Amino acid sequence: MKRISTMLQRTADGAMLADEQGTIVLWNKAAERLLGFRAGEVLGRPCHEVMCGVTLSGHPFCSPSCAVGQRLGCGAGVRNFDIQTHTKAGKVVWLNVSSLPVPSRKKDRFLFVHLFRDIGKQAKVRHLVNELHSVLSAPGERSTPGATPSVAPALPTDTVPDVPATLPLSQREREILQHLALGERTARIADMLCISPATVRNHVQHICDKLGAHSRLEALAIAFHHKTSSA
Repeated sequence: MKRISTMLQRTADGAMLADEQGTIVLWNKAAERLLGFRAGEVLGRPCHEVMCGVTLSGHPFCSPSCAVGQRLGCGAGVRNFDIQTHTKAGKVVWLNVSSLPVPSRKKDRFLFVHLFRDIGKQAKVRHLVNELHSVLSAPGERSTPGATPSVAPALPTDTVPDVPATLPLSQREREILQHLALGERTARIADMLCISPATVRNHVQHICDKLGAHSRLEALAIAFHHKTSSA
């Protein structure tokens, strides 16, 4: 047990050790930095009361009858999962959590290790992409809840929304953004517009810079979500 505690204190991930009742018995420095609670503020408290986790879509996840703890206590495996919670200061954070049981020397008793890391950027991008998929879905088509397309869906030209006039983009950048919304790749866009692939990539980079996006998908999500929000 001492060896496990030492290892958890040194890990870069936030780490929480709870007993079979869900009471926190260890809270490492990384957890303090990530969520703002000092160890003295959480030790002895129920983990569901501290984490107050909900799913990324806003449904309650943490509760006194913790499903994760029940599965671990029965010896069943638990895949890593994502939750949304708040820091001590009230800031929303998205966490990916890995959980596993730690056998105790006392018969029929277990401890549970929960390792968690910040996935805020990934979760925000995923949320934007899901919104984009809804915006670009053809009339009558329903997107699968929680689905994240790997590329923008290919749609007929007349189903792609116009790029909002309020966005600070040039006419060429608007054309390229619409081609991206159709799911077209760099080489295809270059052929259609009679420009080089390098020029297409430069335009895409300018689009991302102007919209504050970190990827093509995020740029599409920002552009077309902006349109629906202002409609």
